[in-house]
Amino acid sequence: MCSILEAITELKLPAETKVWIAFSGGLDSTVLLHACVRVLGSSRCQVLHINHQLSPSSDQWVAHCKRITQQWGANLVVDTVDVSPGNIEQQARLSRYAVYRHRLGLGEHLLTAHHRDDDIETLSWQLFTGRTLIGIPRQRSLGGGTVSRPLLDIGKQEIETYAEHNDLTWIEDESNTDTSFDRNWLRLKLLPQIFNQFSQAKDRILELKQDMLPIAQRQPLKCRDIELTVEAARSWLLAYDINPPTTVLLEILAQKDSRSDANPQIQVADGIFVRRFRDHFHLVHHYEVFKPLTVTVGESTSLSNGTLTWVERTEGFARGLNLLCTNRTHLPNGGRVIRHGDLHKKFSNLFQEFSIPPWLRDGWPALCEGESVVSLVDVTTDKTADGWQTKRALMPKWHPYD
Repeated sequence: MCSILEAITELKLPAETKVWIAFSGGLDSTVLLHACVRVLGSSRCQVLHINHQLSPSSDQWVAHCKRITQQWGANLVVDTVDVSPGNIEQQARLSRYAVYRHRLGLGEHLLTAHHRDDDIETLSWQLFTGRTLIGIPRQRSLGGGTVSRPLLDIGKQEIETYAEHNDLTWIEDESNTDTSFDRNWLRLKLLPQIFNQFSQAKDRILELKQDMLPIAQRQPLKCRDIELTVEAARSWLLAYDINPPTTVLLEILAQKDSRSDANPQIQVADGIFVRRFRDHFHLVHHYEVFKPLTVTVGESTSLSNGTLTWVERTEGFARGLNLLCTNRTHLPNGGRVIRHGDLHKKFSNLFQEFSIPPWLRDGWPALCEGESVVSLVDVTTDKTADGWQTKRALMPKWHPYD
């Protein structure tokens, strides 16, 4: 039990640093939070619970986390997320790390409750799915801060003993017993048989663990005039918390020298693809193209693939004016044009001229007065439009989802 407290102490976190504790309310994170309160003090523990809304019991879990943190005198923040369809395990993880990245301030620390058995399970999953055997990193940068796993050398049994000794209570996620999930099947079905047969199996699996790859920047990856390796591609995707099989990385590398007009699309996760544009690889989320709707100048509008906002300019559209917001998929071929200066130009030519990536073009918003396109947002605007004015005006701004 003392080793759990020692693991927190050995982090040697600066006294002035904010410490976030990832708290699901389950056994592992309950032990982590309890130990952190004892070692660091409740005032330093900023507790973060993420409600994935995947269980009928989600609201009860939030209530349980509130009771525990109030009992221990720690401050709780609850973030509710919408998990994208597809591989639930993967999408839930991506949602969690998006919250972590948003919450972590410069120099702050986030502690998660991953332990030794989690590391063994992760390495086994990576082995059987053809991924690099990096397991769970003890520490990594995230956003402006750092994620640390102080319990990574602590076994599950020791965590259970700590909880029993301190009379802790926790919630049980019913999905943890669903063996249709690969990780659960490994933990509940395969690995127990391996450990029963081979007494040193856990140590042998941990010996397979490789050094964590350096995390690249979250930016497009240059694919020409450099020696692009599997390791470099994996480091790039790990920056987005994506770790696909090596076969997928090889498929990406095979597109490095394809024709400049080729338009490869390689799936690396559910709804997430690697696309190539102007000698760079881009990580692209698939979003449904929005259906046409009426928008009011000056009022922000959330669409299926981004958000339309307005900024004040010396000339633009009058506040309160209603316009039709549409896109090229909902315009006839002859209607995909806009006045650009003294000329009428096709959308396709403008998209190329303004370097709009192909995957954004179908859903790029266009504003119409009647049958005429008066704005291809952030690209060009028809200044002869009826709603155009030269004082106290607003211009549209497009924020496509990352």
